Amino acid sequence: MEFNQIAYCCSVPALLFLFFFLEKESRGLVVNLLAVSNLLLIGYSVFLIRQFMAFYHLAKQLGVTQTQIQTTPVDTATIRLLLVIILPFFSLIGPLRKNRLFSLLLLVLVYWNNPLHSWNTYDLFVKIPAYLSAFCAAYALLWLFKKLAYQPRN
Repeated sequence: MEFNQIAYCCSVPALLFLFFFLEKESRGLVVNLLAVSNLLLIGYSVFLIRQFMAFYHLAKQLGVTQTQIQTTPVDTATIRLLLVIILPFFSLIGPLRKNRLFSLLLLVLVYWNNPLHSWNTYDLFVKIPAYLSAFCAAYALLWLFKKLAYQPRN
């Protein structure tokens, strides 16, 4: 799930760029792809939550007291990380899922949290097909439940 943020940072700028340069008939597909990308970012949020849980259990094993943890100041990096964890869950709401400004906000936050030099590109030939499979599965589920942006609700 760590690869989701890399794929998001690579695909969403291309999709936003395509949105403005395609004809009006083709924009619906781009918005649908943006909605699926936003939905898959929830997997990255779950990954970060699991990392925090593991860090908390490690701190308990090492004997770090509760007062030492609570005296840590809240800075902009902490707020940014909390936003990266919380905001993707808002993509479960239909209008936000397809919103281009919401996608741009998520893109800026995710990239700002993990810039290009910190990306883990090890074993990309396994991660890319796994992400594409998850992307196709999420698109198919949204299509089946008629939750895509430009899908008739009949």
